[in-house]
Amino acid sequence: MGQVLIVIGMFILRLGVPLAVTLGIGYLLRRLDARWEAEAIAERTHQAAPAELEALKPERPCWEIKGCPEEKKAGCPACAFWDIPCWVARLRATGRLPRECYDCALFTLSPV
Repeated sequence: MGQVLIVIGMFILRLGVPLAVTLGIGYLLRRLDARWEAEAIAERTHQAAPAELEALKPERPCWEIKGCPEEKKAGCPACAFWDIPCWVARLRATGRLPRECYDCALFTLSPV
């Protein structure tokens, strides 16, 4: 019985570990690709004309949609530039798109 367990363990080690490593690398590459895609979209929007940005503007400001408290709104560039999409305002203010914007509906549903 002990030899059977050793053979099964070696089989799992021989096939399972490389398969797990391959799946892990695939997962990480997919996340990296999504991040690069989001940055490319943000870069294109960063260079967009004001008329193009007007088409991206949501019906309500993002702080109303997300329900941000007053102390968070005080330091947020989206509140200072409410006439453009919030993620574009943050990109322009800081020069990069924050990680939290990648999963935001206002960013993911934008047609750019």
